[in-house]
Amino acid sequence: MTSSLCPTVDFEITPEDWEEVNAEHVFASPIYREATRSVRVIVGLLVLTLAVLTFVLGSSSTAFFFLLAAPPLVAGVGPLTRSSQRESLRKLARQGIGNGIFGSHRVEVRPEGLFHATDAYECLLRWHSIERVEEMAGHFFVYTGPNAFLPIPVTAFRDAESLRDFADAFQAHMAAAKVLPPG
Repeated sequence: MTSSLCPTVDFEITPEDWEEVNAEHVFASPIYREATRSVRVIVGLLVLTLAVLTFVLGSSSTAFFFLLAAPPLVAGVGPLTRSSQRESLRKLARQGIGNGIFGSHRVEVRPEGLFHATDAYECLLRWHSIERVEEMAGHFFVYTGPNAFLPIPVTAFRDAESLRDFADAFQAHMAAAKVLPPG
């Protein structure tokens, strides 16, 4: 952290960190939850259909097996999709998703917006472009769209006071930006 005029936080993002924050973002998504629920329903209906068909065809023991297998199969959909999603994120991280994502980051609260810099780029997120901030998985997610976010690890703040200074400055600028028209 630097001066109270422009609180700054420095942190590192490793490929593992990137995988973790993106997984948390995906798993918290209503689209992901709805898709997982839909797959569970489909798997459940498929297994029940197989149970009914095998019973009609005269194999009550196989039908009973399908009925017993239904709950574990439906329950296994969630862990299976989470594992698959994490593997996809891991592959993206290994491929190097973009310059500047991994390594040192600096985020600074400025009057005109949230300044974000790495060794590869610098950008300014104007206050009116920030839609929301959420805390999950030990990070603050600064969202500028439904899938565009800047993760700031809670551990980047050396103590509660530096976190409070950063958050107070951030909130004050956000409140001012919501009152004034953008631009």
